[in-house]
Amino acid sequence: MRSLLSIVLVALCTLTACPGRDLESAGGDFVSDAGNGVGNTPQYCNVEGDCVLAAATCCDCPAFAVNVNDPAQRACAGVTCPGQNSCPDNVHAACDQGMCVLACTELVCPASCAAGFTIDATTDCLSCACAVPEPNGCSADTDCVETRADCCGCHSGGEDTAVLASQRAAFDASLACPPSPACPVVDVCTVGAAPHCIQGRCELVATTGLPANACGRSDLPACPAGLVCAINHDPRASLLGVGVCVP
Repeated sequence: MRSLLSIVLVALCTLTACPGRDLESAGGDFVSDAGNGVGNTPQYCNVEGDCVLAAATCCDCPAFAVNVNDPAQRACAGVTCPGQNSCPDNVHAACDQGMCVLACTELVCPASCAAGFTIDATTDCLSCACAVPEPNGCSADTDCVETRADCCGCHSGGEDTAVLASQRAAFDASLACPPSPACPVVDVCTVGAAPHCIQGRCELVATTGLPANACGRSDLPACPAGLVCAINHDPRASLLGVGVCVP
């Protein structure tokens, strides 16, 4: 029989949509929405020690966090994986509002990078490795435009994206949309989202721009004496592949 606590927790998660990534916190670790676990075991926790990092398979790099008692995770105990030390050390398991989540680890990077730091495509966390800009990509926000990502677009219940202005017509034609697509009449556009050039890629993101203390990119000033450049500290900076100066 399920305990009363379990029933209450399930009800709370159903009503509040248990959190994934917290983009409101301006400092410390922030939470990724890469996933909340595998199997059918609820990923509840009381303290951080209740949670461990996990992945889709035993030998993949961590992509989410699960409860230590998750059956799939326990099945990986003792499994030896080739190259298991090649995963970045920029994530850890955390307990956020009673749920195990993957959190980005704050790191101090010793050097700046021309295009900023690498953004992990799975976790959205930064590593100190220098990013490789998209070849033949954008160089400024003005190179990018917002356009529909499907036949409806976000103003009609679909999605929008950002592409190079020079490629907008070709991208729209590639959707092969009918003259009058059947779309729900509902605006689901993200408030504040705008096209930005991030490491040579046009992306549609909601951001107010770089924090005043941003660092880690060659066009940004070095941190003042007594401060270091930390990544995964400010989500606004992380979104753009840079860090911020902190004590």
